[in-house]
Amino acid sequence: MGRVIGLAMPRWDLGTVGYVASLPSEIDNAYSGLFLRCYPTTVDMTREMDSKVSCIVNTIKRGLPIVSVVFLLDPYGIANDIGTKYGIRRELILNSVYSWFINYLRNNGLITDVDVVELDQELSVLMLSIKARVGGNASMIAGVMATIVMNRRIKVDELPIRIMDIRNDAINHVRSVFSIH
Repeated sequence: MGRVIGLAMPRWDLGTVGYVASLPSEIDNAYSGLFLRCYPTTVDMTREMDSKVSCIVNTIKRGLPIVSVVFLLDPYGIANDIGTKYGIRRELILNSVYSWFINYLRNNGLITDVDVVELDQELSVLMLSIKARVGGNASMIAGVMATIVMNRRIKVDELPIRIMDIRNDAINHVRSVFSIH
């Protein structure tokens, strides 16, 4: 059996995309550790109660059996900036950003054809490019990761979450697709 991949962007305004990957049983263990131990009311850690965020941070620091990455992508920011400046429909730019992002994940081995991919509702548009389903434990964990790094009270460098700023690469791709120099 392949890995389970979770992708989530619980807050479009933050522009962060959470990614988690592991074997199905390990995803279930991580879910139990986060959600059944800490009982968060939302996956958005910028809006969660401090006591629950503290529990989740401590659980993450103890180690979860998953790979966690947060991508600083900001698809809506890119679409708004370029769309406004060059008069290009936002939907076209968003499609270009998401297409580039899926190719980025594939080219870097973060998603393969044998992986089971779970998306949150915001990223369900990716189902046009990859075989995936909406919902699941992995996408919920990815949502926590995507937002916990944006919580100002958290020392992100103490968490075992890799943060990758890929926004400029996505912008350059959009510029080349629409011949913007």
